[in-house]
Amino acid sequence: MNYPVNTGRMGHSNGPLYLLAATLLLTGCRPAPTPPPAGFTTGFWFWQGSAFRQPRPVPPVDVLYIHVGNIRFDQFPSGSRWYAGGDIPSDLPPARQYWLVLRCDLHGVPDLKSVPLLLESMHRLAAEARDRKLTLAGLQLDIDSPTGALPRYAAYLHAVKQGLPPGMELSITALLDWFRTGTAIPKVIAEIDEFVPQFYDLQGPRESLSNPAIAAPLSAAQWGPIFSRFQKRFRIGISTFGRARTVSAPHTQRVIYFHDAKPFDFGVNPYFALETSRTPAGELLLRYRATRETNISYQEFEPGAGAEFVLATPESIRYAVAEARLLGPYCAGVLFFRWPSSAETLAAPPADVLHAAGVLPASPAESVLVSQDGGCAAVHCTDLILAPGSRLSPTPASLRIRSTTPMEYILPEPGIPLRMAGPLELSLRLPAYTARGQLYLGRVVSAQPARFTLEPQ
Repeated sequence: MNYPVNTGRMGHSNGPLYLLAATLLLTGCRPAPTPPPAGFTTGFWFWQGSAFRQPRPVPPVDVLYIHVGNIRFDQFPSGSRWYAGGDIPSDLPPARQYWLVLRCDLHGVPDLKSVPLLLESMHRLAAEARDRKLTLAGLQLDIDSPTGALPRYAAYLHAVKQGLPPGMELSITALLDWFRTGTAIPKVIAEIDEFVPQFYDLQGPRESLSNPAIAAPLSAAQWGPIFSRFQKRFRIGISTFGRARTVSAPHTQRVIYFHDAKPFDFGVNPYFALETSRTPAGELLLRYRATRETNISYQEFEPGAGAEFVLATPESIRYAVAEARLLGPYCAGVLFFRWPSSAETLAAPPADVLHAAGVLPASPAESVLVSQDGGCAAVHCTDLILAPGSRLSPTPASLRIRSTTPMEYILPEPGIPLRMAGPLELSLRLPAYTARGQLYLGRVVSAQPARFTLEPQ
C-alpha cells in the first residue's frame, strides 16, 4: 500500500533536496563505460489497456516493458500530495524478461519527495513479480524532462537508483533533444543502466497540423555515434500505433483528433474518395474526402471534408529495425510502442510487427475466421470474427463464408457489408486498407448447430 506524502504547494523546499542529491552525483560528466549487450532483442511497451490476447498468437517475446502506474502531483482543497506507484496487470503476454514502467505527465522533473513512495512501490512490485515467476530486469521511468532541467533529472535518478531492490536496473525513455550539443545528458546517462530514445511524435502541435506523421526516420549514420559515445546500453523506441483525425472542408480549415472511427468505416461508404501517400518514415497516410454530404455514425461530413489516418506499415517497421541494427555494439535492440488494446484498430498487431521485424517467418496473407457460440437459448447462434489476412491491402477483397447447416437469418454488425447469398452461404466484401487486426462480422442464427468455413469468392 502506498501512502502519498503531503508536500504543501508544488515547488516549495525543492532546492536544498536537489542540491544535496546533486552533490552525490559522480564528479565526472562522462558516464562510466559498461560492457556491450550480448545480442539484439525485440520487445514491446505494454501500456495500460493493452490486451493480453491477440487475433494471431505469438511466441514469448524477448522483453516486455509494462506500464504499471504513474508519478503525479495531486492537488486537493485540503492540501497537495505526491503519488508514485501502481500495479502489475493480472494478464501479461509471455516474455523472457519484464520491466516495470512508471510514467510522469508533469511538465518537469518530479519532486524528490516522491522518491520514497516510488521505491516503496518498486519493492512491493518486485516481490509480486518473484511470486508470479516473472523474470524482472528493472524499472523504467518515462519522464519528459525539459532539456534545461536535465541536471535536476540526474539528481532524481541518482536518488531512485540508490534505493532500488537488489539486482533491479534503471532505464529511462529519452527525448532526442536531450542529445544536442551542450546539454547535461552525460550526467543523466551516468545514473542509469539503459536509455531508450524515442523516434516518434517529435513534432509540436503546430507542425503536426500540416504533417500528421508519427514516426521519425532513423538514420544509423547520424545517431549511431551520438548514442554510442556513452558506452552504455540503449534500445530504440519505434512506433507501431496509428492516429486518426477529421479534417474539415478547405474553407473552414479545422482539424479534430478522434479515436472511434476506422478506415474501414470510410472505405465501405461510397461517398468518400481515397488518396494515399507515405510519410518520410514509410508510414501509410490515408486521406478520405467526401464527394457529397454524408455521415459516419453521428459525424456529418460536407463535401470536401473527411478524415486522415496515419498507420505504421511493414516497410516503416522493417526500415527502422534495419537501421537500429547498424547503430553499433551498444544497441541492445528495439522497443515497439505499443502492444494494442482489445478495442484498438489502428495499431499493428504484434504478429504483424514481429513478421516485419524479421523475428517471425513471413506467413501467407490468409484471412482467418473464428466462430464462437453466441449463447442463445431457444435457437443456435454463432458470432463470427474475422482476422483479415492483410490489414493494409490496397485492393478490395470478396470472401465467401459457408455454413454446414441452413441459416435462418444473420444480424450483421452495423457498417459491415455481410449478407446472405443463400441458406448455406454468406458474402462479405472488404474495402481496401481495412486496417483491422480483428473484425466482428455479426451473429448467425440457425435451427441446428453450424460450422463455418472461409474461402475467396
